[in-house]
Amino acid sequence: MRDERVDRFLRLSSVLTGFGRIDLLGTGMAAAYLRELDATLPPGVSDELLAAVAPAESDPDAAAARVLTDRKLGAVARNVILLWYCGTWTALPDDWRAAYGASPRDARRVVSGPAYLAGLQWVAAGGHPAGGLQQGFGAWSLPPEGVSG
Repeated sequence: MRDERVDRFLRLSSVLTGFGRIDLLGTGMAAAYLRELDATLPPGVSDELLAAVAPAESDPDAAAARVLTDRKLGAVARNVILLWYCGTWTALPDDWRAAYGASPRDARRVVSGPAYLAGLQWVAAGGHPAGGLQQGFGAWSLPPEGVSG
């Protein structure tokens, strides 16, 4: 069964991160990140963010610019980007919290071990999470791919 909220979150996340739906699904983190958003944000804010990108959005760059410059949703959208890339949540700005509400979970933190490992930063950099994945016996003795002698 497909979850409509997860689908909307993937659509939004694709617009914000530049990664496609399949790449985002491949991290295994979509539902967990959406749960994190729901648990961290004041009631209704995640749904407002999910509604900000229409299913038939024809210009992803314009959609991203619209969401990122929105007074209320921009700070949250930037946190969604960090969530996907780094597996971290960064506390929302004090003025945002004063205007829209605060949550005890809204603090700087790594969301989970799997979130760190699944970060898109590793894919974007062509690397792997330091200390997170085994490279195989003796990998340290080989030069990185693409580096000559």
